[in-house]
Amino acid sequence: MADLDDLRTIPAARARLDVQELELIDRARRDGATWGEIAAALGLGSRQAAEQRRLRLVAAVQPVVADAYGKDFDSLRRAALELHRRVGADRRWDRRFTRAVLVRETLAAVPGATGGALFALAEAVIADLADVSAALPAPTRAAVDRLRKALEAASPER
Repeated sequence: MADLDDLRTIPAARARLDVQELELIDRARRDGATWGEIAAALGLGSRQAAEQRRLRLVAAVQPVVADAYGKDFDSLRRAALELHRRVGADRRWDRRFTRAVLVRETLAAVPGATGGALFALAEAVIADLADVSAALPAPTRAAVDRLRKALEAASPER
């Protein structure tokens, strides 16, 4: 029954590929690729097909994300979105410190990020804010602290 054992590995392998494909599509979009370019890279006939594929992948990976990152992943998303809103509402944000624009642009990718991409974005934001968070306004500093704690709680290596 080795064939049946081999067949049982297919769903998990397919799920891993779906997560990887979604993260690559999202990374390509963040790097400026058009939907038409993504469609061509995937062998799809149109930009609409590429967009629909991404939507199907988002739906398919949600259970995989929950299994991999646990219930704390939702807290990570909420904390990242809260900081994204605070930064967006801060009219002086881009002048606050050297990497402020980079942090704002990284946070702009949060709403559409899934799985490991969201985790990587949160890690990058925390790293970029490490030296300046004490100088931020108190509500923003509190949002950074919540993101840091949510990142620690959602870490798959805990």
